[in-house]
Amino acid sequence: MSVDLMKRAEELDEMRSKHIAEKLTLEEAQNIVSIWGVHLEHSGGVRMLFDINIPESILPYPKGILQGALNKMEAYYYEQGLHDNVKLLEETEIMLIQYPSDDEAIKEALTKFSNKKWREARILTLKDYQETQMQNGYLVDKKLWKLSKSRIEELEK
Repeated sequence: MSVDLMKRAEELDEMRSKHIAEKLTLEEAQNIVSIWGVHLEHSGGVRMLFDINIPESILPYPKGILQGALNKMEAYYYEQGLHDNVKLLEETEIMLIQYPSDDEAIKEALTKFSNKKWREARILTLKDYQETQMQNGYLVDKKLWKLSKSRIEELEK
């Protein structure tokens, strides 16, 4: 783990001292964790652009509140004997270190975006991501929906 990531992990640990988990109700924690899950599900493109330096303000809530909600739900699931759920939440919690301050993330992005080879590689990665997403389809009203390749070609003419 790089020095920056270690520093971010330490900052995340320090956030626990605010005892946000204890201040949240179970319902608040459940809802925040659900929103965090949706955020992770739909942040692939952003993740491809920023790698592990995503501006913190892109998060649906401040890091401390997200971490508090995750910790509250981890404790709840642990008490319920749902250890797989605990492990899953712990794995997503570590992803919070990918969100440094907005300023730090933007500075890192500027450095990367000024590199022509990096930009070209990102563009290809983003196009591949879009293609994969279209092929897999999207959930619309809880049903899988796809626009066929032939229909896409027809529309683009």
